[in-house]
Amino acid sequence: MNKLSYCFLIIFGWTTILSGNSMAKDFDWRSDWELAEDLTMVIDSEGFNFPAHMAFVPGAGDAPNDPLYFVVELKGKVRVVTNDRTVITFAKDFIPAKQRESFVPGGAAGICLDAENGYVFVTFHYLDSTQTYRNGMARLKTKPGTFGLEAEETELFLDLFADERAETSHQIGPCQVKNGHIYVTVGFGDDTSQSQNLHSTLGSILRMTPDFKPLADNPFYTDDGEVTAIDYIWAYGFRNPFGLKTVGDRLFATDNGGGIDRFDEIEKGENYMWSGDDWGIGARAAQIFSPSIGIVHLEYVPSDFEFLPEAYRGRFISPAAGGPGAIGPELEGARSVLLLDYNFEKKRMGSIPKRILRYNGSGMQLPVSVALGPDGMYFIPMLPNQAGQTPIYKIYLDEDSDFPNQIGESMSPQYLIAEYGCRECHKIEGGGGNFGPVLDNTLIPRLNSRLNSPEYAEQVAMVDLLSSEPFLGFRNTRQEILAASGEERIRKWLSAYLLAPSFDNPEVKMPNLGMTPAEADVIAAYLLASTIDETEQLGAADRVKFFLASQIPELRYRHLVLAFFLGGILAALGLIGLAFTLRKGPKT
Repeated sequence: MNKLSYCFLIIFGWTTILSGNSMAKDFDWRSDWELAEDLTMVIDSEGFNFPAHMAFVPGAGDAPNDPLYFVVELKGKVRVVTNDRTVITFAKDFIPAKQRESFVPGGAAGICLDAENGYVFVTFHYLDSTQTYRNGMARLKTKPGTFGLEAEETELFLDLFADERAETSHQIGPCQVKNGHIYVTVGFGDDTSQSQNLHSTLGSILRMTPDFKPLADNPFYTDDGEVTAIDYIWAYGFRNPFGLKTVGDRLFATDNGGGIDRFDEIEKGENYMWSGDDWGIGARAAQIFSPSIGIVHLEYVPSDFEFLPEAYRGRFISPAAGGPGAIGPELEGARSVLLLDYNFEKKRMGSIPKRILRYNGSGMQLPVSVALGPDGMYFIPMLPNQAGQTPIYKIYLDEDSDFPNQIGESMSPQYLIAEYGCRECHKIEGGGGNFGPVLDNTLIPRLNSRLNSPEYAEQVAMVDLLSSEPFLGFRNTRQEILAASGEERIRKWLSAYLLAPSFDNPEVKMPNLGMTPAEADVIAAYLLASTIDETEQLGAADRVKFFLASQIPELRYRHLVLAFFLGGILAALGLIGLAFTLRKGPKT
């Protein structure tokens, strides 16, 4: 997200909002959204100004005026919503510098609650007296347990971040309270050198006490009498971590890259590899989103949460804010809410992400936050709709839902490629990952060479002897491929491969994505019609990376291999130079 994009966002966003006010009487807010099957959505509360994040009160009281959830607005105002859905200003004017009322993506970013002490924590960034963006935190105190309707006192925590630049959209992120400790994400501040610097909070996840003190069991804590960034760091090597969630004693985060995003499980003291390019974003990712969709805050659905469909339980949910300058629906799945299936035992994804909510309006929107309440999932879009309203919505299970717009199945190749995450591993039309073969114009000659080789015919003969699935069910398909010729042979093979990647090779590494035959045919036809010659776009360094990616599955080890490879070349050149010097030495 760059400054130019934000300029477009401000200009187009407010143009859309202002023009939309004239349609307020005729506007039905439901037309802005598409929902997954068996869900419905209603307005829960209204009257917010650029809401950014929300947090529910654990064990909320039963009285109508007891606080139910807190909402922090971008400009720094904290609102409390009571059980009867009255919206009350809990705190305001605590961010050190005055925030402009117009939309500028800077200010408050996250809110989290400490019920034991009655603390409401807010993370934010602001312009200091030198007109430099800085990060900061605020602790708003009220009564412990059920909280109150007004902050009794405010304490700011600024010193730790005072010498670090917090560039807009690359600033401090959300916070989480767990076991009496606070976890906080911090973006890289538009300085690529800092994410690998343990003496800076930038590009890190921090851990501290409710009194803003570091914990002695933090991985890099040093008992040297000085309290600095290294004492707070729990994990590092991030670009722009904008989602954070604890599940049991485990920690998870989302991270926005320049071209791709990721979802990670976070381990104590680990380096998450980002140092300036998307190669590092993919290095430790459990899930890659390519191209970037602006994935932000995280929520987790417990297995016993009866207000969402059973298929959602035991899954993560995260909004995708999308590109800041985008208008209307996007093929890439941006501006939506995603369901993420993570296998806790195997520490990897169990299936591809699924959309459960999608923006369908014609204007601007930024889905930014979801949270589980006592009766459903609550959802925040930051920008006003065409009627100038910014409500908070509640989404819940309703098998008889009559919500007018349902997320449909699209057979657009671009939609399917995004839906199945093809660009997470492959370059397509010049964009995507380097973890698998390039799927542009080089695909045809590469497959033509392989499928017409004697080695392939021998491989098919061996696989035909196997009696298990998927090999048995694709025996006729393999023979049809061998009987076909030219591009028809390639098309048949590619469709079969997309349906069942191991259909002719038991050792294939690509997972089965669960495509239908029709979907596989659409994607195969699209890939074969591609016209971009990728070999002309790849530089020497990218070719080395691609080769390593194809040979070594674990990206974290490719850096080491590349280093040894380059070191070997330099050593060889040194030996050649030495030998040449000795041969040219003085004759005796």
